[in-house]
Amino acid sequence: MARTTAIAERLLELGADVNLAATWWAPGFYTRQIDTDVARLLVNRGAALTVHAAAGLGLLDHLARLVEADPALVHAKGGDGCTALHFSRTVEIAKWLLDRGAQIDARDEDHDSTPAQWLIGDVPEVARFLLERGATPDIFLAAALGDLALAERLVEADPSCPGQRIGRLPAFPPLGHNKRGGTIYQWTLAFNSYPHQIALKKGHPAVFDLLYTKSDTTTQFLVSCLIGQRTEAEAIVAANPGIVAALEPADLELPARYCWETNTNFEAVRLMLDAGFPVAHPERSHGYTPLHNAAWAGSADLVDLLIARGHPVDIVDPGYNSTPLGYAIHDCIYEKRHPEGEFRRVVKSLLDAGSPWEALEYPYGDPQVDEVLEPRMRGRLDGAALMGDEAAVDRLIEENKPDADELTRALAGAAKGGHLPLCRRFVSAGAALNGAVGYHKVTPLMYAACSGSPEGVTFLIEQGADSSIKNRNGITALDIAKSNGAPESIIALLSGRG
Repeated sequence: MARTTAIAERLLELGADVNLAATWWAPGFYTRQIDTDVARLLVNRGAALTVHAAAGLGLLDHLARLVEADPALVHAKGGDGCTALHFSRTVEIAKWLLDRGAQIDARDEDHDSTPAQWLIGDVPEVARFLLERGATPDIFLAAALGDLALAERLVEADPSCPGQRIGRLPAFPPLGHNKRGGTIYQWTLAFNSYPHQIALKKGHPAVFDLLYTKSDTTTQFLVSCLIGQRTEAEAIVAANPGIVAALEPADLELPARYCWETNTNFEAVRLMLDAGFPVAHPERSHGYTPLHNAAWAGSADLVDLLIARGHPVDIVDPGYNSTPLGYAIHDCIYEKRHPEGEFRRVVKSLLDAGSPWEALEYPYGDPQVDEVLEPRMRGRLDGAALMGDEAAVDRLIEENKPDADELTRALAGAAKGGHLPLCRRFVSAGAALNGAVGYHKVTPLMYAACSGSPEGVTFLIEQGADSSIKNRNGITALDIAKSNGAPESIIALLSGRG
C-alpha cells in the first residue's frame, strides 16, 4: 500500500488496479495503518468502500453515506465478524456509530472481543472514549490506559482480576482455543501477559504498584518471574517452598510460552527454571515444548539453557510429529520467520545433545544447517552412502553389522546421491527395494528420482522396485521426477511400468 499520495498517484499512472486496494481493505483489517489522504485519493479514483473500511480509514463522510443508505450496515459483520465500531479510527467516528445504534460491546466471531479491546493498542483514545460511553471495562483496559481510579474500582469489585492473564482461560483464551484466534489482546497488547506487565509496558508504574500490592502470592510470584524481578521471586519461593509444585498446569506452561516467538525472554525462563518449574512442560494448546519453541525462533541461548537443565531433545510434538531440531530446520529453511535466529548454533547444540536427525534430507540448501550436518554424514551408514564415501561405508558395515532396515536406508541414501555401485552393493546385501523410509514413507526409488540419475532409477526398476508405490503424501516416484524436471528419469519410470 502506497504511503503517500504522490506514490499512489504514480502507481495509478503506471496502471495499478485501484480495486486491489478496495479488496484488501474491505474487511477492515489494517485500515488504521493507511494514510487517510491516500485512502481518500483511491476512493475518489473508484476504490470501493465497506462500512468497515470507511471506519478504519477515517472517512466519516463516506461512512455516513453508506449507513444512511442502509442503516442496518452499522451492525454488519466484516473481518473476523467485527462491526464497523471495532475498526473506528477516531473518536468522531466511534461517536457517530454509537449515535446510530452501534453495539458498544459487540463481540467479534474469532476473538470474542469488544471494540474497546480491539482499539486499545493503536488508538487508545478511542478505547477510552468507549469506556466513557459505557463500554464494559476490564483490568487490561485500565492498565493500558493508566487509569488508576478504574483499576482500583475493578480490583475492589473483583479482587481476583489482577491474576488474569492474556492467553489464559477462562477470561482471555489463548490462540487455538476451540480452534479460534484467542483474545484480541494477544495482538493489541501482548501475548501471555498480566495486567501488571501491560501497565509497565505502557509507562504506568502507579497502576503496576496497585496491581502488585493487590495480587495474591501466586500472581506476585509469576509476575516477578516474567518481569525478571529475581529478588522478589526468590523471596516468595523461600517463604512458600511449595509454590511451584502447587501451580496449575496452565501456569506451568509459562516457560514454553516465554520461549515462543511472541514472548522470547531468556531471563524470565532462567528465573522460572531456577525457581523449580519443570523444564519440558508443554504449551497445551498446540503441544509445543519449551525446546520446540526456542529452536523455532533460533534462540540459541535459550536452547543451550534448556539443554543444560535437562530438557530432552527427542520429544516429538503431537501436531507435526517433529523434534525441536525439526522445528529449527523448518523455520530456517522454509518459514524464515526469524532471519536473526542463530540456527547454526541451535542445530549444533541439538545434535551435540543427541537429537535424532535425518541424513536422507541432506542437503537442505542452507549453510546454517548443511555445514553442521556435513561432517556428521559419514558417521552413519545412510549418510556415508548418500555422500558416496565407499571407505566410510566399508568401515561402518564392518563396525555395526547393519540390519535390513539400515541397509534399506543406506540404499535410499545411495539412490539419492546417484551412486550406482553402492546401490548394487546394498541390494545384494539384502536392502528392501520397496522399503518405506522415515515418517513420510519414501522408497529408494523415490530417492533415486530425486537425484535425477536415470541409471539409478533404471537399476532399481530392473531389480523389482515398484514405481506405483505412494509415500505418506500420496506422491509417486514419477511425481517426484516430474517436479524435479528430470526427463530421463521420467522416461525410465514410464518404461518400467511394463
